Amino acid sequence: MLSNASKYALRAILFLANNATEDNKLSAKILSEEIKVPKPFLSKILQQLATKSFVTSIKGPNGGFYISEDQMEANLLSVIIEVEGKDRFNQCALNIDNCNLENPCSLHKYIAPSKEALRDSFSRVRVEDLHESMLA
Repeated sequence: MLSNASKYALRAILFLANNATEDNKLSAKILSEEIKVPKPFLSKILQQLATKSFVTSIKGPNGGFYISEDQMEANLLSVIIEVEGKDRFNQCALNIDNCNLENPCSLHKYIAPSKEALRDSFSRVRVEDLHESMLA
């Protein structure tokens, strides 16, 4: 259901939340090695996330990426929508443009409730929640 870009973004954010701080930033190279994602692809995702303030990016010899306390409040759905460019949970499973409650595709009634539940779950889970679960 999620694109590789979204999966990589979530993995990067979780790794940063658990392993990086303002005093201990991680480079895209180290992060890509740690989460096993190609560096060029991850660098693009990280810049996109930094532009929208999901992560903090500092340039220079002591630069790198980390997540601030405020950024820990972001919910996973907002990260996914930013990376995907749209809310895939509201898209038709068959990619039919005009599929909706009034004009449903043949799968709509079977899949829509599950997609809505998953969307709701992603909207309720914050980066901080994942970070806390790793500490427990």
